[in-house]
Amino acid sequence: QKYQKAATSIGKSSFALAWFTDEDDSERERGVTIDIGTKFAKTEKFDFTILDAPGHKDFIPNMISGTASADCGLLVVAATTGEFEAGFARGGDASYSGGQTREHIVLSRGLGVTQFVVAVNKLDAAEPAWCQERFEHIKSMVLDFLKQNGFKEARITFIPVSGLTGVNISNSDKVEDEVGWKSLKKWYKGPTLLEALDGFSPAKRGYEKPLRAIVTDVSSEGKHVNVRGRVVQGFIQSGDNVVVLPVGDDANIVRVERGKAAQEGSSPYSFASPSPTTSSSTSNEAQLDGIALAGDTVELTLANIDSARLMTGCVICHPHPSLRPQVEQRFEARISIMERLAVPIIRGSSVLLHMHSIDVPAVLNKLISSEKRGDGKPRQNPRVLTGGVTATVEITLSERLVIEESNECKALGRFVLRRGGDTIAVGLIDKVLS
Repeated sequence: QKYQKAATSIGKSSFALAWFTDEDDSERERGVTIDIGTKFAKTEKFDFTILDAPGHKDFIPNMISGTASADCGLLVVAATTGEFEAGFARGGDASYSGGQTREHIVLSRGLGVTQFVVAVNKLDAAEPAWCQERFEHIKSMVLDFLKQNGFKEARITFIPVSGLTGVNISNSDKVEDEVGWKSLKKWYKGPTLLEALDGFSPAKRGYEKPLRAIVTDVSSEGKHVNVRGRVVQGFIQSGDNVVVLPVGDDANIVRVERGKAAQEGSSPYSFASPSPTTSSSTSNEAQLDGIALAGDTVELTLANIDSARLMTGCVICHPHPSLRPQVEQRFEARISIMERLAVPIIRGSSVLLHMHSIDVPAVLNKLISSEKRGDGKPRQNPRVLTGGVTATVEITLSERLVIEESNECKALGRFVLRRGGDTIAVGLIDKVLS
């Protein structure tokens, strides 16, 4: 009700629900997500960190930053006539690269997401409302494209919903649209959205690997420095000595605070039923106090380091030299080029490389081999790379970065290449070059 009243006062009443994650004034005034919104939620099975990523083409770099931190995806597509078609358009010429739904799917897979729940939203506004044929048509088109981009059908779930009225979001006793529920249940016997989210398989974590924590925000407080970020492998605890790369400065961890899901019954983001296991889960949380594990969103307080030496994109690591990632400027990588490419890629092409929360200029200084998807016939030393091919290339960055082979650390070995405001390729680092 608070959001509804405030949104109505500026003429944006239909955007009220988006205000749960769109907290910036400019986002609310424009009615579009600009930056990554972070919330925590508890379901019957999991504690979720929700990263609300922008969908608009102008803010794809922010979407990349959020997706790089994700284990699984919730893709929301509109069922209304014309809206789905616009988002899923292929693009036909250099002036239009296609709908954002397609680009988001390609980026998600390239950045390591392997599981998707696809929420077919606004089905109550389809013609006719809650039309099974419309749902099946959208499912067929999206599923084919997901499989073309390497997703396995067994790890994809399609859910018909109405986000505005709450139909098929959860099995709540409070039903706002009884007619909608009855219309949907005539043909749909599958899970609700929350049940589908609980069907995700937990991501495999590299708890045993050397520490890697990527910094996404920095602020100073007296003699200490506060940073926010995500532990992508290993673990960290209060009292640890660490090194911050690429600057190479040592620091000490004074405080560790993990991002926590909403406590049961205390927040609109808690969807779990009260259970007898609450006390035991609380005890487990207490045992992990002051410790953050791989996969955790975390706030750290660091001592003995100058705040001017820390910035977004820095990586906090184990201090032993043999357990640190490399800080280099060149690497060999496998890239997958977007279907629609306005200008072919040649040796010496300048691009902007996006990796986790940073972006730097780069040059493709060597084209080693290329291959048409599904062809299986590699071509050595190609003169040009066109849309829809995979290739092995050598890339030189404008500055030294913390990078690793993708099989050693996903977060430091996956990247996106963009040029002129368009995504042109996603890639994996195969070899770091000195």
